[in-house]
This record gives sequence, structure tokens and C-alpha cells, in this order.
Amino acid sequence: MDEWRARLRQVVAGWGLTPEEQSGIVDELEQHLEQDFDEWRPRIGDAAARARIIAQVDEPALREAAVRPRHRPAMSVQSSRAAAPVRGWAALARDARYGWRSLRTSPGTTAMGTIALALGIGLTTVMFTIIYGLLLRGLPFEHSDRIAMIMEANPSQREPELALSMHDFFAYRNAQRSFEAFGAWAPATLNIAGDERPERVDAARVTAAALDIPRVRPALGRLFRTDDEIPGGDLVVILSYSLWRDRYAGDSSIVGRVVRVDGQPATVVGVMPDGFGFPREARLWIPLRLDPASSPWGTGTHVSGVGRLRPRVTIAQANADLGRIARQIESEQPATNQGVRTVVQPFIRATVPARVYALLYAMFGAVGLVFLVACANVANLLLARATHRAKEVAIRVALGASRAAIARQFLVEAVVLSVISGALGALISEAGIVAFRHAIAGQAPFWADFRLHPQVFAFIAAAALLASIVSGLLPAITAARSDLTDVMKDQSLASSRRGRRLSRGLVIFELALSSALLIVAALTSKSVMNLRSIEPRFRTEGVMTGHITLPTRDAERQSAFFNRLEQEVARLPGVTAASLSSNLPGPGWSGGQAAVEGRTYARRRDRPNVRRLAVTPGFFTTFDIAMSRGRPIGPEDRVGAPPAAVVNQRFVDENFRGGDPIGRRIDLSPDDTIAKWVTIVGVMPNLYAADQGSINRNDPWPAEVITAFEQEPRASATIAIRTAGDPSSVAQPLRALVASFDPDLPVYSLAPMRDVLAQSRWEVRVFGGLFVVFGVAALALASIGLYAVLAFTVARRQREMGIRIALGAAAADIIRLVVRDGAAQLAVGGSIGVMLGIGAARLAGAVFFQVRATDPGILAVVIATVVITGLAASVVPAWRATRSDPVRSLRTE
Repeated sequence: MDEWRARLRQVVAGWGLTPEEQSGIVDELEQHLEQDFDEWRPRIGDAAARARIIAQVDEPALREAAVRPRHRPAMSVQSSRAAAPVRGWAALARDARYGWRSLRTSPGTTAMGTIALALGIGLTTVMFTIIYGLLLRGLPFEHSDRIAMIMEANPSQREPELALSMHDFFAYRNAQRSFEAFGAWAPATLNIAGDERPERVDAARVTAAALDIPRVRPALGRLFRTDDEIPGGDLVVILSYSLWRDRYAGDSSIVGRVVRVDGQPATVVGVMPDGFGFPREARLWIPLRLDPASSPWGTGTHVSGVGRLRPRVTIAQANADLGRIARQIESEQPATNQGVRTVVQPFIRATVPARVYALLYAMFGAVGLVFLVACANVANLLLARATHRAKEVAIRVALGASRAAIARQFLVEAVVLSVISGALGALISEAGIVAFRHAIAGQAPFWADFRLHPQVFAFIAAAALLASIVSGLLPAITAARSDLTDVMKDQSLASSRRGRRLSRGLVIFELALSSALLIVAALTSKSVMNLRSIEPRFRTEGVMTGHITLPTRDAERQSAFFNRLEQEVARLPGVTAASLSSNLPGPGWSGGQAAVEGRTYARRRDRPNVRRLAVTPGFFTTFDIAMSRGRPIGPEDRVGAPPAAVVNQRFVDENFRGGDPIGRRIDLSPDDTIAKWVTIVGVMPNLYAADQGSINRNDPWPAEVITAFEQEPRASATIAIRTAGDPSSVAQPLRALVASFDPDLPVYSLAPMRDVLAQSRWEVRVFGGLFVVFGVAALALASIGLYAVLAFTVARRQREMGIRIALGAAAADIIRLVVRDGAAQLAVGGSIGVMLGIGAARLAGAVFFQVRATDPGILAVVIATVVITGLAASVVPAWRATRSDPVRSLRTE
């Protein structure tokens, strides 16, 4: 210890002070440094503590603070200029260097603060990158903010989104004054064949104006012209870059080649640039050919409108313009357009579902809470350092340092810490974005670009700056308010009482936010587990699925083809059962309504909602579905026979109230024109329906109706094949079988049924997983904050603890004293957090599945987790308190 005392006297002797001044300064600094030495020695050892004390003695800032106020009047003009205080950027640079050296003297605090802030910044940046890449960046086109979607709505019928009839589209296009380009499009999936194997691709039927709207020139060839839209003309197509590259090996002579699209010859007139998918993930474009004279108003093809606004025309003005036209159509066509209004929205806002908007911004709010927890954690650590350095700060103030300079120094230290954390946070966010892209592969729209754009780096910089202000402002104010008289007068605990109160408040804040996030994380975890453990009540193992779509619209040819296909598929090697259906159980149910014969309904929407499938007789064997009563769909349910249906038990319970449904009739017509009566011939168990609507309602077992596939002519069918071994082994034989029927006909979307079911749950799995990460991160940060505060409290009360032990206090008493302090903060923060968590869970309900925001089991688990984690964070400081040496404590007194 004599080494640093000698060094201190040597340093002070070089300051040019009078002997009296030297003696006073040395006495004050020795008292302060001795206290630091006693606190550091038990933790880092004598040698390291002595080296740290000597480093403090050699700090130039302390020397400048001592010399400047005492010698300014006696200096010469030249010396005064040389010793003038550093200002501006030079002062900030000096403070930054000093701040970095100061942070290096507390590696533990610096490491914890850096990790906490980096985690907060990194997770927040991940969510901002997702929102920016999907919602804020815009379409990758010129002036993309002027591209809008045009739809219709009928509020009186509770129909917020309606496609335009082709008659309405032409009326809007011819009379509107807001758009410089006004087009229409309709999604499609088409078969493309030719020299290569047939393939089913996502496509778009578009008018020539619709492809002009993005203002993107084709990589090869040309865009559509208005004469390409004339019905009956030669068919032309445009290929996407990926289709041209993968299917035609990037052959530059593709323009002018004839391919077959849905069995018709079509001439390739262009290839679009790489990444172009407008208007929605299209890989092939064909002209949209509309003939309004061919059908009555409001019937025929329905389309989505798309347009490019004229310069200086707003969305509101476009809505008013088309609203005027809609009212005129309503007056002329009341039978079809009564109550119909137009809705003009920015393209992305109209394309991305409202629930996705709400979910993403709710998650951004959640990760913002994690960021606040991280900032509060760092503020706590810096506040502890500020309290620990109270004597140093007070002496610097007494030696002439302004309070503004003291506050600035602490803020600069927070900025230095935030800069380091921002760099580390960028690495964390990059890893998170890579994982997110992998998790949603194939689900994002064509314009989504999830990577660290310059705007994202600007967000990281802003987040780091905000973190430095939030985490550094309170310690800076606390340090600047230090009073030399109070500090030097206090030899025990009084100087840290204000800091402890602030620290406890911050810990309570952290615990409240982390508890709230943990509740949401636990609810989403339970949702994911519920989805994974759900029993669909039909076979998923050993079943291969695929889809096929016929180009012909002839009902007899469709029926003959599908009958032959089902028979031949059943004969393939290894196949034990096969069926065709309109779609798959689980994610493939279609929606509709069913009216029970003999009942009256005041309005159309009062009819019961049902999920529907049309199946061949082999469906029940393929998916191993046993009947509860009656019979399944059978060979007798063919064209010309009375239409038959099988309903599930939920439908029976809701509509027959314990009565026998066999032989009763239900109307499945889509409108009020002609009734479509079917007779119930059997009852089956409730089958899992995984469509998003039912998940949002936490109802995976809705009322279901299955009808006969052969009695409902259709061009598309889903193939399900049950095999004795690996289901993927039938993929190639199935393709070969279909090719033997028609070489231009592809089998697409081949996948095992278990994978199809798992894919339908990706949204809950991905976003639920993010909520879990946020909750766990928040709890970890809060636990670190609680531990840091209690450890700091114990360190500051070391002499008190030693005295208590010297007076006879047992180790259990000391542990109880410290743990009680932590438990009080846990109780307050956890209680507030539970209330916040229940409210937050209601906002995040889109990713919940069969759980309630007030689930008592979840709340109990979260409370227990927070309590156990918090008490664990309290035990280590409590145990350290019992190691206080009474002799050393009394000596320091």
C-alpha cells in the first residue's frame, strides 16, 4: 500500500501547489483511494487492486482539475493560453479517451453492459429489418409509392374486400381521372410444357396497362400490347427470369419460341428481369382477356385493379374520384352494386393482410421493451459506477470541474459503451436475419428484402445513440449532483442511498417488462406445443400428396380422366390406398355455408359456416377415417345419383341437437339463387382444420361437410397415396403415370402429408419463436440487473455486514437481509409485469393457438420462473456478504 501512497505524494508534488494545499489534497485522495483499495482487494487481489489505484493516481484529468483553479490568476498570457480548458470536439475526444480508460478499469461492468445493450440493439434491429424489408422499403420500382390497388367493399354486407367485376373495372378505367395507368390482373396457376418436362407455375393474367405500371423494361423481348388482350387472338406469354433460367437454361433465342400453356400454343414475347414478380410472385404472365359484352353486369371474370397515380394525386383524392364513379354505377345497376364502394390503398398495404401488420408492429413493440430493459440494465450498472465514484467526482468538482463537465463525462462513457454495443448488435442482427430468412423460405412476397440496408444501419446508429442517452442520462445527473461535503462526511452507507433507490426503481422496471414479455413468450411456446402435439384424427404418416389440374373444361372428359387416374394410381407398386379430393384435410378445407332443410334464416350470413371437401370413395381408407354412424362417400355416389354428404360430429351437435342427421338434407349453394341440396349419409369424427381463420379463433374443429368428388365436376384434383413404405418412393412413378396419359400435364406440389401439415403452421412457429427469444432475453437481462444491484449494495455495505457479524449476526441472518431486499423488488416488479403481460398477450393473440391470455398455468409458471431466477440472482451477493471480515471492517471504520 505504501507504493501507491508514495506515488500519490510524488504526483501531487509536481502540481506546483503550496505545502498546505498539497497536504489537504493528499489527505482527501488517500482517504478515497484507500476505500477503493479495500473494496477491490477481496475481489481481484492485492496486486491488481494496487495497480488499479496507481492508474487512478496517474490520470491526467485529476492533475488538470487540481492545477487549473489554483494557478489561473498567476499565469502569464502565454501559459494561460496553453492551460486554457479544452472545448468543442477536442473536449469530446478527450472525454472519449478518458471514458474508454475508465471503462477498462471496470471490465466486468463494461462486459455486462456491452452484452446487454448489444442484445437489446440486435434484437430490435432484427424486427426493424423485417418491418422495413416488408412494409417500409416499398416496391423496387420507380416512384413505387404511387402504385395502388383498387378493390371494392360492401360495408352493409360486412364484406371489406371484394374483387372488381369486369364490368366495374371498365367503368372505373374509362371514367377515372386520378391514374395515369389503370390495369387489372387475376392470379392463376398454369401448366407450361414443350420440349421440357411439364411444370405447374404461379402465373398472373394481366392487362397491358398492368405491366406498364412498374415501369420495368423486359430483359428480353417486349411487354404486352393492347391487341394481345383481344379475345380469340393468338396467345402470347412473358417468362420470369427464374423460369427462363431454370427451364430454358437462359437461352437468348427464347423470344419467338412456341410453348404450350394449359395445352394451348403460346408464343414467348418477353423475359422479365431477375427478381420481378409483379403483381404477386408470378413466374409467367399471360394477357387478361375480358369481354364485358359476353355476360350480364356483375357476372363473369372478377379481377383486382391496379394503377399508378398521377403526380401530386393522393390516395384520398383517388378514393374520392372512384367513389364518385361507384355511386354512379350503383344508381344504374342497383341489383348488383347496392352498397358497393371502392377502396384505393397503397399496393403493399392492400396486399399484406391487416393481421400481419398488427402482428409485426406488436412484435416491434415487444422487442422495444427488451431494448428498454437493456437500457435500464446498463443505466443501473453505470449508476452503480457513478455512486462508487462519488468521492472522485466530488473532489473533481471541488478542484474546479464544472457539473456540466462531470455530466458530459458520464454521458460520453455511455456513448462509448453504446458504440461498442452497436457494432456487436449489428453482428447479432445479421445472424438473426439469416435465421429468419431460412425460417420463412418461400413465404415472403417478391418485394421483401430482409438484409441490413443503409437505412437499417442508420437505425442501429439511432438505437445506439438512444441507448446512450437513456442509459447514461440518469448516472450523469446523479454524478453531477454529488456534493463534496456530504460525500466526505459520509463514511458508510449514506452516500449511496439515493443511488440505491434509483437502482431499485430501475430493477423493478426491468422485472415488470421482462415478466410481461415472458408471459407472452410462454403463451406462444404453449401455442407451438399445442400445434405440434395436436392429433388431426386422420393419417399423416405414409401418405404422399400432389396436385393436378386439367386444361380441359369439359366435365365428361374431366370425370373420365380422374376415374382412370384413381384406378391406375391404386395399382402402383407399394400403394395400399389412393384417393382424389378437392384439397387436403387439415390445411386444405374450403369455406362455405350450409342451410339445414326445414329451418329459416333471416339473412344469408345467418346460415351456419362450414368447412368443405369433395372426395372420392378411397379418401376414408387413405386417411384412415372411421365413420361414427352411417356410411362414407361410396362408388354409388356418382353423377346422376342423389347428391350425398358426410358431416362431422360438430355439425351434428350444432344443427341437430342430438337428433339423427342421417337422411336429412342441407343446402350448400353459394348464393340465394338455386338451392344445392345434398343428403347426409354418414357422420364422421371432427377432423383438424388448420386454415388461418380457425387458428385465430382457437377453433381447429369446425363444422365440416364432405361431398362426392364425382358429383362436383372440377378441373383440379389433389392426389393422396397411402404407401406401405417411404411415401416419397411413389413420386416418380406417379409423374410417369400422368405423363403416359398426357405428356403436357404436370403433377405439382408433391409432398408427404406430414410436411404439408407442418408447413401450414409456419406462421405460429416462426413468430411464436421470436416472442420466446424476446421473453428469455428480457428475463436474462432483468436477472443480470437484479444481481448487479444487489452485488453493488453488498459491496457498499461491506463494513456494515462486517460489523453485524462482529456483533453476533449469523450467516443466515445476513443472507436473509440481502435476499429480502431482492424479494421486495421481485414482488413489486413481478406484480406489475403480470398485469402488463395479460394486456400484451391480448395484442399478440394472432400467434396464439388454444391458449388464453389469462391461462392460470402459464401465469403460475412465469411467476415461479421470475421468482426462482430473481432469488438465484440474490443468493450469490448474499453469500458474498457472509464472507465479510469483521476485523478489516472495523479497522476501515
